[in-house]
Amino acid sequence: MAALTARRVKAFVLSRLGRRYFDHCGDGRKRPQIAGRVLLWAHLVGYILREASYLAIEALARGPARRNAGLSRSFGDDALGYFSERLDPVPTRRALASLLRQAKRNKAFDNSRFIGWLSTEPAPAGARSSAASCAGHATTPTIRSADTPTTSA
Repeated sequence: MAALTARRVKAFVLSRLGRRYFDHCGDGRKRPQIAGRVLLWAHLVGYILREASYLAIEALARGPARRNAGLSRSFGDDALGYFSERLDPVPTRRALASLLRQAKRNKAFDNSRFIGWLSTEPAPAGARSSAASCAGHATTPTIRSADTPTTSA
């Protein structure tokens, strides 16, 4: 079995999500100098490596491991922060929903009731919010915990 590298992870993510999501990730910056797909991939690499701080991701992007992480260019933590403040969450939600649908279609969750904290079952009718502010978010995932009642995110 071959070793898992950032290039292989990136190829896998691109095969599942497609290039369209990375090219149109909801970047809300007016005049970006660093491509949104580079900063989005940096976020994903930081999540995979469990590096939550922008400084840690900046150290990865500026250090000798940048090429191994699949980052094509270096950047600072302020650029990453500016990007994430203006990132539109709708394309990310759509991509996540698409991945979950594809995984369910491939029967990846047949023997599992929960996907981490997300349930694969729809929420009961009483658990959904009927408030006007939640009208646009009717397709949010259901969050369940063993010791708390069902709520909608």
